[in-house]
Amino acid sequence: MPKFMSAETALQRLVEDEKAPVSARCEALRQLDHPPLALLRRLLVDTAQRKTPVPARLKSIAALAYARELALRKLKPRKQNPVGITNSLGIV
Repeated sequence: MPKFMSAETALQRLVEDEKAPVSARCEALRQLDHPPLALLRRLLVDTAQRKTPVPARLKSIAALAYARELALRKLKPRKQNPVGITNSLGIV
């Protein structure tokens, strides 16, 4: 296990920190190349557990990033096993 966290992990934690300034949270979200969809969903969805609402600026950046990530996933589908090739367990 690494001793220090990666830069992406630190940026993700800053984005989700409710006590951090809005401008820092927005800049951290912009710096993430490919933010996880789960992180973006957490920012976009309003839940009863959320005590303070997500700032509008952060929410709009998250919506744009979510749309971009979905578009990238549609352009580059996941790799599938070629026909006839199975793994060692025989599962295709």
